[in-house]
Amino acid sequence: MRERRSTTIRSLRRLRRPGWLLVPALGLALVWPALAGDEDMPLIGDLTNGTRLYRTHCSVCHGFDGSGAGPTAVGLPVKPADHRDGSLMNARDNRILFETIRGGCSKCSKAMPAFGSLDDLETWDLVAYLRSLHMPLTFFFPGVDQYLVKSYPLGQVGNKEFKTGQLERLRKHAGKVAGKDLSPTVFTLFKAGERRVSPELVPQEPRRLAELRKENKIGYVLFLELIGPRNKRVPVGLALDLDYQITKLLTTASDPAVAGEYDKRLEKYIGLGKRGDPPKFDISRDKIGKLFDKAATRVYCLAVEGANAYELEERERSWADGTF
Repeated sequence: MRERRSTTIRSLRRLRRPGWLLVPALGLALVWPALAGDEDMPLIGDLTNGTRLYRTHCSVCHGFDGSGAGPTAVGLPVKPADHRDGSLMNARDNRILFETIRGGCSKCSKAMPAFGSLDDLETWDLVAYLRSLHMPLTFFFPGVDQYLVKSYPLGQVGNKEFKTGQLERLRKHAGKVAGKDLSPTVFTLFKAGERRVSPELVPQEPRRLAELRKENKIGYVLFLELIGPRNKRVPVGLALDLDYQITKLLTTASDPAVAGEYDKRLEKYIGLGKRGDPPKFDISRDKIGKLFDKAATRVYCLAVEGANAYELEERERSWADGTF
């Protein structure tokens, strides 16, 4: 068994491969922060070995690129997961990924076997590689220790006044919204008194939810679809601080050409938005720029309303103990 390597925290840089690949500035190992807690979790996952293991054990179903389109996928009753999907993959923390690899995924597909033949470090190497295929929550907020994830049906939660106001704002600022766009998945991020080796997904259980403190909340992350020129839908990751200001907005598309073109356009919306202000970005003069203004306004509005839905739930949960 390989020895555990140095736990020095090194700066991470991101490269497009075709997906999101996080590697240290030196070497090819994905480094988890060397912090307190979770003593049985390794601090380094070997990305090179994880790549080899993924291609050996996983690519036949999930594909070499992690898209879920491996050679045997067409014959499976349930489509294999797209490991490039940040919304799907971040809904599982590292421990859940570890347990799914070792024990199989009976909840998502009976066709996924258990890989109990892998030792612990090999399994963590695979976890490291899986995290390299999409944007992890730590990319948006490096200080995240704990997080919640939940989808909210916009216009269907809360009292009548809240529902009506939400639908009116959506019609006014987001235009026509239907289908999955109306149920954004909201990641609510928290710091903790004791730093974690990697972010912990807090289950939707009353006791665990009561442990979260509002003063430890640091922001929101959503993975949405931006409708660009020619009605092209492009996946994006969007982060909001507690004042609903955009701290990150960039595409998660695997095509480097698309990502480069869109990210250059989307960068200008970082720093915009504010709680209570009308969600409308009208900052461009050219025709294409105005289309992006409209598209950015739309995803921002969906993100804010998703965060509003979470905060309504937070108020209802915590009003009695005075933590809100």
